[in-house]
Amino acid sequence: MSLIVEVGKYGRMVLPKNIRKKYGVKEGSRLIAVGFEGRIILVPVKIYDKSTEALYGSVKPEKPIDEPKSVARAHIRKKISEEYV
Repeated sequence: MSLIVEVGKYGRMVLPKNIRKKYGVKEGSRLIAVGFEGRIILVPVKIYDKSTEALYGSVKPEKPIDEPKSVARAHIRKKISEEYV
């Protein structure tokens, strides 16, 4: 499915309704923008009621962590970037 989307003055664009509906993108949804081989890829981010649900068991610390949120965010960024490289 290919559709043309126009980018506005401030970099804003409107995703067509059928794409938003298919991928569950609503007002307030978050998308990750990834540059990959000369293309821009938008990946919907799944939202959890409790942020720890998304990470449970994915990080195996060798020692206690003082800032678990920053470590978790770095881990997710790395995981996502590995998917598109």
